[in-house]
Amino acid sequence: MKRKRFRMLPFICLLLLIGAGLFRPMDSAAASAVPKPRLQDCDAMAYNAVGVLVKYSNADRYTCEIYRSTKKVGGYKKIGTIKTSGVTWYTSNGLTYSLDSKGRAACFRSGNEFIYVDYKASFNKTYYYKVRLRNSSNKAGSFSQIRSAKAKLNAVEINSVYATSDQKVKLSWNEVSGAQGYVIYRKYNGKWKALRTVSKNTTSYTDSSVKSGKTYSYRVRPYRKSGSKRITGPVGETFRVSIKTPTVKGEYGSGSVYGPSLTVSQLTEVRRVVQSFKTNFIKSGMSDYEKVKAAHDYLCANCTYAYGGWQYNGANTAWGALVYGEAQCSGYARAMKALCDAMGIPCYYVHANAQSANPSHQWNQVKVGGKWYIVDVQGDDSGDIFGMGISYNYFLVSADTYRALTGMRWDTAGLPSCKKDY
Repeated sequence: MKRKRFRMLPFICLLLLIGAGLFRPMDSAAASAVPKPRLQDCDAMAYNAVGVLVKYSNADRYTCEIYRSTKKVGGYKKIGTIKTSGVTWYTSNGLTYSLDSKGRAACFRSGNEFIYVDYKASFNKTYYYKVRLRNSSNKAGSFSQIRSAKAKLNAVEINSVYATSDQKVKLSWNEVSGAQGYVIYRKYNGKWKALRTVSKNTTSYTDSSVKSGKTYSYRVRPYRKSGSKRITGPVGETFRVSIKTPTVKGEYGSGSVYGPSLTVSQLTEVRRVVQSFKTNFIKSGMSDYEKVKAAHDYLCANCTYAYGGWQYNGANTAWGALVYGEAQCSGYARAMKALCDAMGIPCYYVHANAQSANPSHQWNQVKVGGKWYIVDVQGDDSGDIFGMGISYNYFLVSADTYRALTGMRWDTAGLPSCKKDY
């Protein structure tokens, strides 16, 4: 079974926590002086990369020079620069970034704040950074304060944890760059226990030692060796699974919209996955928007497009999308309806008609905040750009927008109107 590739980058959280700085015009007396930039933070972005967060105004007037040393005092060498002029900036999913000669994200920008990516950091080694600005007359300003950081492993992002039966729990997670293996932990009766250590190429595990009626918690941590020492990565999220009959609401009878051909056993498997999704991803107080986005992102993380055809491995059913992990548009749409039904979000499964650019395509209509919108999860999962994360091109859009973007047509009788983009 195929599993999902690289997901969202960890530094996105930094960007979300930082507001765009206020522009301050310089008076004539200060215009000739080169200001001192603010080095706001340095933090690991990967096992071999450190992000250097810098803030300064009037970026088009200056080049920001990045210096690094292995000791706090002395030994600093320039390792790179931040420029805005003569640089091509790209935008994807709300991120603005430039690329280096290897096609990697070299720098991220949000207003007058920048994250320079140091790709020459060694794992588990502490580095010290300082920055300064230089103007077009080659005059350099004062150095910023010094900050330190260590390249380290990212936390594991667990995609799903669910009971496949009364005797087994299956976990799957995203590969962590630089990890040489993973340790799976389980908690029962208040105690965490290391269940198994697996290789770097393993991103799933089945726990066959559970008991019916019990509730367990799971987490996974990556590790990598530094010399002879094994360094374990940070603790990620904890996922909880109850080995009980699933109770989430939905259409789990014969001829279900989740897949008319699905057996009772397969529908039970779907229901178990949906139960786990609701338990671990849907929190008290979440808005309709947050719930629908969680379902959208969950499918993008756990399902890939079934290029082999709809007739294989239930690719046109919610079972294919949620259990097997591969589906075509119909499987994505049926799975999205199953997730929405469990959350109490009104949702329709929609099929294109003969006038469509693709008469076989399927998607959803969902109700968020009292209004109806179109969501095409499979379209967004196929629209992942440069591995920068999930696409939202077809997330909560109007009927007019969706028609213009895709050329789709459908029979609207009995369906609510989707009048505006969210």
